[in-house]
Amino acid sequence: MSNVDTSGQWNEFYKKKGDYLVELSENHFKNKEYKKCLELLNQAYTMYKKGNCNDDMEKTKKSFEEIKQTHFKKE
Repeated sequence: MSNVDTSGQWNEFYKKKGDYLVELSENHFKNKEYKKCLELLNQAYTMYKKGNCNDDMEKTKKSFEEIKQTHFKKE
């Protein structure tokens, strides 16, 4: 039995999953469901991390922080 390197396929899977979660979060954002939006962005970040998608990780983290700062300010 030979070992086949499937890491590229997994990275692609994680990227697609992360993109899907970001897209879902955008819908929740439009509906002012900010808590759910943050949950989805957090999940997307995890997917991007597993898939070694550094640029997407940074964009997702930035979006997460912006929403958190804007909509969940401490009084």
